[in-house]
This record gives sequence, structure tokens and C-alpha cells, in this order.
Amino acid sequence: MVMRFTLLASAAAILATPAFAQEQETSAEDGAGAGEIVVTAQRRAERLADVPISITALSGEGLANAGVRSTEDLTSAVPGLNFATNGAFAQPTVRGIGTTVSAAGSDANVAIYVDGVYQPNQIGNFSDLVDVEQVEVLKGPQGTLFGRNATGGAIRVTTRAPSWTPAARVSASYGSFDEVKVSGYVTGPVSDRLAVSLGLVYGDDDGYVRNIGTGNKVAQSKVFGVRGKLLFKASDALDFTLSAAHNARTSNPAFTLGVLGGNNSSLSATGSIPASGPRQVSLSFDPTITVDSNQFSLTARADLGFAQLTSITSYGEIETYLVTDTDRTNLALGRADIPGTEKTWTQEVNLVSQGSDDLKWFLGAFYYNDDSSNYTQINLGSLYNVITLKTEAIAPFGEVNYSIGDLTLIAGARYNIEKKDYSIVRGASSIVRETTYKTFTPRLGLRYKLSPSSMVYATYSKGFKSGGFDGILASGQLAVNPVFPEKVDAWEVGYKYGRGGNSLAISAYYYDYSNIQFQAFNPNAGGLTQVFNAAAAEIYGGEIEGTLEPVDGLTLRAALAYNHSTYKNFPGASVYCPRGAPTQGNALIAIGALNPCSGQVNADGATGNQLIRTPEFTASLSAAYRHELGNGGSLDLSGSGFYSGAFYWDPNNRLREQPYVLMNAEIAYNLPGDHVRLAVWGRNLANELYAIYKTEAAAGDSVAYARPRSFGVSAQVKF
Repeated sequence: MVMRFTLLASAAAILATPAFAQEQETSAEDGAGAGEIVVTAQRRAERLADVPISITALSGEGLANAGVRSTEDLTSAVPGLNFATNGAFAQPTVRGIGTTVSAAGSDANVAIYVDGVYQPNQIGNFSDLVDVEQVEVLKGPQGTLFGRNATGGAIRVTTRAPSWTPAARVSASYGSFDEVKVSGYVTGPVSDRLAVSLGLVYGDDDGYVRNIGTGNKVAQSKVFGVRGKLLFKASDALDFTLSAAHNARTSNPAFTLGVLGGNNSSLSATGSIPASGPRQVSLSFDPTITVDSNQFSLTARADLGFAQLTSITSYGEIETYLVTDTDRTNLALGRADIPGTEKTWTQEVNLVSQGSDDLKWFLGAFYYNDDSSNYTQINLGSLYNVITLKTEAIAPFGEVNYSIGDLTLIAGARYNIEKKDYSIVRGASSIVRETTYKTFTPRLGLRYKLSPSSMVYATYSKGFKSGGFDGILASGQLAVNPVFPEKVDAWEVGYKYGRGGNSLAISAYYYDYSNIQFQAFNPNAGGLTQVFNAAAAEIYGGEIEGTLEPVDGLTLRAALAYNHSTYKNFPGASVYCPRGAPTQGNALIAIGALNPCSGQVNADGATGNQLIRTPEFTASLSAAYRHELGNGGSLDLSGSGFYSGAFYWDPNNRLREQPYVLMNAEIAYNLPGDHVRLAVWGRNLANELYAIYKTEAAAGDSVAYARPRSFGVSAQVKF
């Protein structure tokens, strides 16, 4: 507890410092200076301090200093973000807005982009952050700027572009659990107009959990990824970038599910062997999550003088295969095999004004065509479910910024038109449905510059998450349940300061979140889940984050976030109460029935409870220091700490995650010439036990834990 309060106090002290720097500044010029971060969150390159949106932006070096190696690790570096796991599905939650829906074609409501290309597949959005130039996390609804399924925000990953300056880098590391990772990057010119780059990553480890049902190590991952880019500069005003990427990943940490609290109805079956401790599970086979994806994109940029025209065309295909032990015991009682495919075409065109006039604008159009399907096979029998969802969407959008002296007026809008075609086959029954959604998502705001280095802002924006359908069993018959779009109305005020390597951002927000889509186990559907519109919620809070460079070579970064979230209306929530010995499992408490766990009548489900995956307080602190040595070499010291307050995995607020602190550190020696780097690193140094996934069902409660403390060494050679 002392450590946690120390971390919070340190964050507050560091964040206060840049305010004094503002008072002492003597001069500053417009445009980004040395050390300042430039982002493209508003479709144009701007200083982070000038953008009236809550954004956490981290360079590749900043990610390494904060101990961020993958998309899941972003939780520890971005205030208000929980990059949550729902089994095999990546479901980031920003300021309380996330999703539990994992059906075919159901995207997360925090949109993820890689090099400007939308990434819809939740299973495919776990990735290693290799050869990353910058990551921008935009918080709050981005319905105007980034459209569909950005109700919570957007995560923009930018990888390194090809360069005419030859460069190469190879890195290798070895750590606990026989973790091996090798990555490489090379770039250079082919001619005076053509440059190429190639990046790859390979990773493998033995896992950190023992499955006593098979005797094997599980909770392991194996990944191989390669990305190639070809940049053709046709003229000073026109260039094209062709990109191709392949990723193959096999992992099972999130499916390495053990019994939580001994609550599982199958444990009483003859021959059942319970696991002992959090680093053991007892499963009849080793589960797996397999992903194989390919993506191609062509980006064209033309300088028209008065504006820049950008076109991004992309095609992606992904195959997934999930195998999970549904009874969580060493007995062969329940198994689900879920293969899936997804093919996606996108086309986006943007026209962005150039120059420093008082009037700035952009116009754009986005086209989306997605064909998703998944299949469910229970206990290796015949196919239980076949679901297909086809989505075709088009959205014109635009925004105008008009400055009157130091005051800037902001007005933008997007009009979304989405057509959904859904089909489900279950046994001899099949149903086909279609619908079209039309939604208007505006953005309004004011920005006032207090000085060349600081400003205040106020914005209103609207978010939209697409709807769809869900096949359900009603009175033993197959039926289709319409799922309507989510909507968020968001108000935010903030202050930003940025000069050189020092920055400060403070924001406060209020969200009215309605028509929330929720996925829960349906005991009448063979252990499958049902998707429905569940609730309305109220969310408000505030964040403060900043960066400070007090002396040469030292960079400090800290953040503190507060979030209050409440389900205003959620009577349809599944309210479970453990039955206890000898039967175990959970009893579903109907509305109006007495809940033995609380001693009260279940009058209104989860109404009044805290939103899932949303701690009230989070804080982070990182430091990086380079010390130059007399022999021409240098020493790099970096460390990071992250505090998460308690939160719940279920709307009934029964499955609680205790507060925890994560600490990472690295010490590296750079040989003279700065071409070779040798390092020793450690992650989760306090060996905190925390979950990456908890879930409840009628059969009981399950949990998968994160990786324990680990150490390793690494080497890097660059030219």
C-alpha cells in the first residue's frame, strides 16, 4: 500500500513541474520544436499541445522506456485505457467504454488503425509493437474523425516508413520461461525515387502455467510477423507507398482458464483432479488461439498546393481457430472449436487544406466492405452454429477550424450509412436478416491559445457503434435478436502545455452512454452466449499527464486518471450467486427473487453498479536516463511503474480484481560508436498476481492470470 501511495504522489509532483516552466518561458515560436511530439489525430500534422483532444502519444523509444512491448502493455502507459481480454478477443476499454461482444463481424468500440488502415478483427489485434514509429491513443468518441466503432476512442499505430538513408537493426532477447524474441529492420534506397523497408519479428516461449491434465506447459505464445514497404516518389508532389504484411500467432494465455475460488460444478465429477495454485490448471487438452493474417495497402499522397490529397486502399484477410476447454477440468466433458474467417476491403480519401490561414478544413470519404463468418463445433460433433455477417458501409465526413485571433471554432460531422446482412444456421434451422443503419455524428469545439505553448479547449462529440443481429434460442426455437447501435454523447474540457520535451495535459469529461451492447452466457443455448442491448450508463472523470526533462539525458513521464462510472439502467443483467458445496456452480437470480449472496431482492439487475473493466484510479510513472561514459559509450537506465485500482469483470460487481502495481526496469550499455547495445531487463518485478481474464457462467467462475515476474537479457546491433 505504501508503494502505491508513493507512486501516486510521485506522479502528482512530476506533473506539477511543467506549469512553472510555462511561467518562466521567454519566447516560443509556432510549429514543433526539438523534442515536441507531432500527431495526426485531426488528419493533419500538428503539435500534440495544439490538438483539442485527449491524446497519449508515445514514440518507439518512449514505448520501450515505459516497458511496452505489445498492444496489451499499453494499459500500463496510457491513462484511462484498459487493453482488456475477452478470451481470445482484444477489447480495449477507454474511460469505461468497451465491449464484451465477440460475435462474427462485431468490432470493438475502440477503433485500431495501423498506418491509417482500420483493423476490425478483435482476435487479430493482439500484436507485438515492433518497428513502431509512434502510437497515438485518442480518448473519447471519435465518431467524426474516425467514424464507425470509435465510441470509446481510437488507437493509431504508425510503423517506420522506408528511407533513402540506409539503416539496419537486429535485436535478440532471451528471458524467463525460455522466452526468445528476434526482430530485424532494414531500409534503404533502390534508386533516387524508390526506397524499401523490411521488418520482421519472431517470438517463442514455453509458457508459465502447468496443465496437470496433460502434463504440458501452457500459457505460451509463438509469433512470426513480416512487413514490407515500397515507397515510390513520383515527383516532389506525388508519392505512393505499397505495404504488405503477414502475421501468424499461436497462443493460449487467455484460454488457460482455471477454476476461480473452487467454484465449478464439474469438480464434483468422478475423476476430476483440481489444480493447485494460480500457476496450474487442470484441463483435458491444451487450448489454443491461432491467427493467420495477410494485409495489403496502397497509400497515395499528392500535394495540390492548396491542399494535400491522400488515398488509402487496403485489403485484409484473416483466419482464426479457437479451441477451449469449456468445463475447466481434466475430464473430457466440454470442448468448443471455433474456426473463423474475415475478409475486408477499405477505401479512404482525404483532402486536407494546407498553409497557416485562419481557415483550415478537411473533407473525406470512407468505404468499408467486410465479410465475416465463424463456426462452432461442440465436443467434436457436427457444427452447432454457422454465422455469417456481411457489412457494407460508406461515410462522408469533414471538419472546419476557423480562427479569430487566439480563438478557434471547430465544427465537424460524419454521416454513416451501414448495411448489414446476417445469416445463422443451427442444426436444421436457418434464418436470414438484413438492416441498414444511418447515423449522424457531429463534433463541435472551441480552442483558445493562452500563449504559443499553451491552450484551453472545450468539445462536444458523438460516438456510434454499429448494431447487428444475434441468433438466440427462444422457447426451444431458433430466433434472431436485433442488436441496435450504441451511442455516446461526450463533453470534454482541457488544458495543454508543450514546449520542447516538457508537456502537461489536463482534461475532464462527462459521457452519456446509451444502448450498450452486452454479451452474456445463455444457459439455454448450449453454453453459448447471447448479445443484447443491455443498459445506459453515466461516466465522468479527469486525467492529468505530463513529460519533464529536468536535466540533459533524463526524461520523466507520469499520468494520473480518475473515472467514475455507473450503469444508470441495467435490469437485464445476469445476476449470479455461487451455490456452494457440494454442487458448486452459480445460480441465476431472477428479477424479484432473493439473492442469497447479498441478502436482498434482485430488484433491478446491475443498475447502479460500476461498469466492467473500469478502475476508478490508475497512475503511471516512467523514467529514462542516459549517462555518457568517458570511453565513448553510454549507460541507459529506464524504469516504469503502473498502478491499477480495483475493478470488476462482471456487471453484477461480483468478480473483483484487486488493486495491483506493475514495475518494469532495464539497464543497458551502449558500446562506443552507439552501434551495439547490451541490456538486462525485468518485468512485473513485484511479482503481482492479477488476471488477464475472468468470466462467470452457470457452471462456475474461471480465471486466467498474467505472466509472473520475469528477467532476461537482450542485444541489439544497428547500422
